[in-house]
Amino acid sequence: MKRAIASLCLSPLLLAQVQNAQAGDLVPDGINLTYGKYLAVVTGRSADYTNLRLGITWDWKKHFYQSESMVLSSYFELAASSWKSNLTADDNPSPDGKDKATAISFSPVLRMAFMPNASFHPFIDLGVGAAYLSEKDLEKKKKSPINMGGHWQFEIRAMMGVEFGSEQQFELRYGWYHYSNAGTQSLNESIDFHAVTLGYNW
Repeated sequence: MKRAIASLCLSPLLLAQVQNAQAGDLVPDGINLTYGKYLAVVTGRSADYTNLRLGITWDWKKHFYQSESMVLSSYFELAASSWKSNLTADDNPSPDGKDKATAISFSPVLRMAFMPNASFHPFIDLGVGAAYLSEKDLEKKKKSPINMGGHWQFEIRAMMGVEFGSEQQFELRYGWYHYSNAGTQSLNESIDFHAVTLGYNW
């Protein structure tokens, strides 16, 4: 089911980007820094990870829809993330699970921005992309680790935030990241983060 959703979301967006691509589009349009924490309430597993993430973005240079109250646009994000477990020896972490991992991800993101004529723009971001994890097994407070099933994962996000500044060059957003392989492997445990991002667009 998740694979079908991902395909439906990505196919028309990627096609539109290819049709409108120019050499200048290779130059990034923004940069952002994210701090995230493991979201145990989603899975119920006893883990504790910190996620530090650096991303660069490319605007699509085209609005899919625009009115006096809303603008629908999109962007690509390429990001590198460092995950670190905060469990200690007293927590008896799973011996086969890794306490550190690196993730490289690439995702198209839809942005619905509201109040385009105001001095700040609240928005909602929705994205489905791909991520490569350096580790398959991540430690938690039990003998068995969080088994991600493989290195390749889907990255799903849902975030809300605001653009601000004299030219709306700054943005602050908060939301949810989900990583799983969508059943492409025999094992498919997942990991979730809630995160806050500060970005700058030029």
